[in-house]
Amino acid sequence: MTAEQLWTEYCSKKGIDINTPYEAWSFGENEEGDDLLRLVLAGKKFGTASLYDAYEAEDALDELPKAGDYSVLLNSKNEAVCVIKNYDVYIRKFNEVPPYHAYSEGEGDRSLKYWREVHKEFFEEAKEDGIEFTEESRVVCEKFSLEYTFGKETTADDELLFIEPSMIFADEITAYRQEMLDVDSSFDGCFSMKRMPDPKEYVDYCIGWANPSRVADEHGAWGNVLMVFRKSDMKMVGCMQVHNVLTQRMKDFTGHVGYSVRPSEREKGYAKRMLAKSLDFLTAFGFKEVYVSCVPTNIASRKTILANGGEYIETKYLECDNVNLERYRICI
Repeated sequence: MTAEQLWTEYCSKKGIDINTPYEAWSFGENEEGDDLLRLVLAGKKFGTASLYDAYEAEDALDELPKAGDYSVLLNSKNEAVCVIKNYDVYIRKFNEVPPYHAYSEGEGDRSLKYWREVHKEFFEEAKEDGIEFTEESRVVCEKFSLEYTFGKETTADDELLFIEPSMIFADEITAYRQEMLDVDSSFDGCFSMKRMPDPKEYVDYCIGWANPSRVADEHGAWGNVLMVFRKSDMKMVGCMQVHNVLTQRMKDFTGHVGYSVRPSEREKGYAKRMLAKSLDFLTAFGFKEVYVSCVPTNIASRKTILANGGEYIETKYLECDNVNLERYRICI
């Protein structure tokens, strides 16, 4: 099937204007490119990256990827295989690309270390075009969803997208925060959202927290905030923190993961899927065991932890918060 044929089929089935722009491209004209395509089809690869300077050198900044862009992915035989759609695009210095982006690219062990090694070698090839690559070079990071695969049904309406904080979603961040405040809900997994009514301040703070090149603060922790969106209507239904470097307090009490679900979206199984995603992400850091906590009265959270393989360890009193916490270990 050609790109034009697959695009026509997709638009017909999804009710999309056939004249909507799209690009047709492949990850490479060899078996390695097909391997990456298979990762997309398996759901492991939902990100890619390119050099900003390459667009600049070709006077093609108007062609920079953006959220909402469609692509038809081709295999090494130039056959159309699937349709993807960008839902988040940002530009960071190479040494500031966060661990979640490395995970999203799905390659190797999905670690930041592996991503840096592979992409440094790849980006250095730009020297042939007169582009000098350094640790400060800007990288265009794209995240995309798999929209349609030739010969298969479309994805379920309740599919979840896990997205790093971005001003693209400022309105949803504001709405999520207000709903949590309206019902006096705890902001577990939301980092500093409660005390930051300005979404830009919140987004910038989260980006800084995940920046692998920053100097550790007095708490010594790094981590990643992931907003959870229901793909069908792009409503923010949850938020979670995934810690890859723990403070002593985290080690002793709260653990690697914190999460919350929007009050109006609870009891739909989202928390279970969010924790499962966190565990998969944490494998990219080499963790074999993950620790998660909940208060004894939070029956729903306990069920979520147990459903993901949690094993009860102990209940400890956290004096600074005047609360008891049930601690669980999950082997991954």
